[in-house]
Amino acid sequence: MKRIFLIIITSLLLFSCNEDLLELTPQDRISEASVWEDQNLIQAYVNSQYHALLDGLNADNATQYYSDEAYSQFNHVLSWSFGDGSISQDNVASLSTSLNYWTTAYSYLRNINVFFKQIEQAPVTADAKTTMVAEMKFIRAFIYSNLIKNYGGVPIIDKVFSLEEDLTGITRNSYQEVLNYIINDLDACISALPAKQIGANAGRACGDAAKALKSRVLLYDASSFNNPSNDQAKWQAASNAAEVLLNAGYSLYPNYGQLFLVDGNSEVIFQMYHNPENGSFFNHRSAPPGSGGYGHYAPSQNLVDDYEMANGQLPLLDDGTINPASGFDPDNPYENRDSRFYDVVLYNGALFGNRTLEIYPGGIDYVGNDASPTGYHNNKFMNQSVLIANVSTYSTPWIYFRLAEIYLNYAEAQFMLGNEDVAREYVNKIRQRANMPEITESGNALMVKIQHERRIELVYEGHRFYDVRRWKIAPQTEIIPIIGTKITKVSDGEYSYEQTTLLPKVWDNKYYLIPIPYTEIQKSEGSLVQNPGY
Repeated sequence: MKRIFLIIITSLLLFSCNEDLLELTPQDRISEASVWEDQNLIQAYVNSQYHALLDGLNADNATQYYSDEAYSQFNHVLSWSFGDGSISQDNVASLSTSLNYWTTAYSYLRNINVFFKQIEQAPVTADAKTTMVAEMKFIRAFIYSNLIKNYGGVPIIDKVFSLEEDLTGITRNSYQEVLNYIINDLDACISALPAKQIGANAGRACGDAAKALKSRVLLYDASSFNNPSNDQAKWQAASNAAEVLLNAGYSLYPNYGQLFLVDGNSEVIFQMYHNPENGSFFNHRSAPPGSGGYGHYAPSQNLVDDYEMANGQLPLLDDGTINPASGFDPDNPYENRDSRFYDVVLYNGALFGNRTLEIYPGGIDYVGNDASPTGYHNNKFMNQSVLIANVSTYSTPWIYFRLAEIYLNYAEAQFMLGNEDVAREYVNKIRQRANMPEITESGNALMVKIQHERRIELVYEGHRFYDVRRWKIAPQTEIIPIIGTKITKVSDGEYSYEQTTLLPKVWDNKYYLIPIPYTEIQKSEGSLVQNPGY
């Protein structure tokens, strides 16, 4: 966020550490009492809660290493399917913050509850109070939306617990109860906040951001995992929520690769800004070793194989053999692919800056621990004009919501409501930007195309892990090993490509949900029920 992240008062997040300290007013920190007596400090307190939304450019928040999108050389820590593929309530702490979100979420929810306890008596203007309350409701809704997609139903905590209070007896609300709580908060935001925020307020919660989050949570609610009876009313609600943003002044940005780099472009509904004070290290971590980066974000061969050829055909058939209709050449595997492939994947022979990548033994991008295990490096979100060494000024925003996601939400809901023509229309709007042939399929084949388009269009944006679960196709997709490619230089300009299995994977139905940290179960003395299978 351009403005609101410039002021961060970390002591505001530490109110629960020592109540006696809150009665003091030392020279190097701000007391709780002082905060609630000053409108500027209250606004700073609100600003600091936006960090609960998490920034997907931070590796600690990444989900792609738990799906089939990517492989990391830190998979011994990050992989969902490490070893025998098991994950338990004992090793949940090794997961990324996006997945192991419980403690982070409830820490911020406590801060939000403190705000609601104090704000009514605080000396702020009526307009400021209305805006702050709406912003906090948006953040609260966002937090609960992340909780329910990870854990299912969770406790709704809307009071501030003191240090002396016993947490025994805390129970989980149902998924539907939490969903209703989220929708109520979002509807309040839509009524109270401007549709868009501009200028100094860019990056703050707005009505359209609340509408986009509403679209996402209602799509999840209508999907198979949460809607086994295929209740059409839920699909209608998801369709309605997406539809309100279709003509809200947004348009697909013409250049897919650049849309993630151009500040405030026509497609963005809500994003987090970065600046030198809170800059991202993503460029440095992603860039190929030969350019001074670590190359830690490695697209999988699984993902590469799912990029269509320019004629709209997949390069391989389901049995792994070459699709004769595709025109795929295994000796030149990166030619004539979906244009989005080149915006996402850096491959051997691709241009990076002003040089050609050498991702093979002996090449300058094949360096010790920084050699890509998959034979690929990431290009998405990468600003090649920024010097890799200048990590503190990498200011690419993180986009939470953009129009393409809304189009895909709407297409899926319309398909499930039986309106296949509309579903095809909105998928094809996205494909047209990529200069890809329009889809013409119907029936189940059309749903497969919609799912495929989400995989390609929204790659690395935090969707794939959850999409395969809500569609209940994870038992099929999550047993496929993560594959990479070993590249050998045969002669100048000639290379051989050998696929290798990097990570065997298994599936257990308990993986539909994340385990609640065992310490939380203990604190409740058993009233907080663990997710099945853990």
